[in-house]
Amino acid sequence: MNRNFKARANRGFTIVELVVVVTIIGLLAAIAVGAYNKVVTDAKTAKAAALVSTLSTAKSLFVADPNTTEALIQQYNGGGVDAQFALIAKYIRVNGQQPSDINTTAQTNLLALSQLPATVNITLGTVEDDSQNVQDSPPTVTGYP
Repeated sequence: MNRNFKARANRGFTIVELVVVVTIIGLLAAIAVGAYNKVVTDAKTAKAAALVSTLSTAKSLFVADPNTTEALIQQYNGGGVDAQFALIAKYIRVNGQQPSDINTTAQTNLLALSQLPATVNITLGTVEDDSQNVQDSPPTVTGYP
């Protein structure tokens, strides 16, 4: 009789034990997904900040260039993103090198350059111009999901 009791006790896990294990695994997975989403969001924010920094540097180099005339600054301030991008494109560096694929519209270039989703909106800002009463405004990147 003792032998039958032993065989019955070693048949496997009960349904309650399995439910408890699956519940614990589910809780751990939920915590991991939440942590992963936070890391992804932080990475997107850092990427946007890096892009704004790159664009700010390019804009500053454009203004500091001795070949930049008052007319070019007015053209920069008066043009759209494509015109602005065309003027500062030669000053943009990614990992220390100028990208070789700058040949389409500015928005497409900047998104491809930074590998950002198409929902992101980039503005390059303006350059201070006393003759036109234009104030300096920094580049911005918005539209992350």
